[in-house]
Amino acid sequence: MFERFTTGAREVVVGAQAESRELGHSWIGTEHLLLAAVSRPDDDVAAALGALGLTPEAVRGAVAQQLGDGQDDSAALRDLGIDLEAVRRRVEERFGAGALDAPRDKKPRRRLLSRGQHLPFTREAKKALELSLREALAMGAKEIRVEHVVLGMLRADGLANGVVDRLGVLPDDVRRAVLERQGRAA
Repeated sequence: MFERFTTGAREVVVGAQAESRELGHSWIGTEHLLLAAVSRPDDDVAAALGALGLTPEAVRGAVAQQLGDGQDDSAALRDLGIDLEAVRRRVEERFGAGALDAPRDKKPRRRLLSRGQHLPFTREAKKALELSLREALAMGAKEIRVEHVVLGMLRADGLANGVVDRLGVLPDDVRRAVLERQGRAA
């Protein structure tokens, strides 16, 4: 199927892998595809998304919020009546200072994924790419362009929809903006 992708659409897929790595993730999800799509300078689709507030900075922040970065764990535990600092103090009283710290290996650990290894696509990201083909066919296009990837991503049930929603944008508005930017009626 990738042979049908234009250079721009391929760049979105490759960019999604780079975005995933930069975020420290071991998968490529629809959120990474969205982030790669909005991060393309001088691209009509990225401009349409940016006009809706879907900028690289906003999307990256929403992805971090959606997935959680661990910063809210102590607050969530506190809401359940668990004081994380009190737990830490009691463990250290019983087992010694630093008992909960990560062990330090004398030898550095090998990373699970080397830089050259491809990251796996989530089921939703695979579905988004499949739906991008359907979007292209529905528009009578012989190739899959960036807008088809974005529209397919919106139809897939992935994290990108949650990110778009978190930023206060409706999927229908994204679809309309992308189609209008491409000179088609929504």
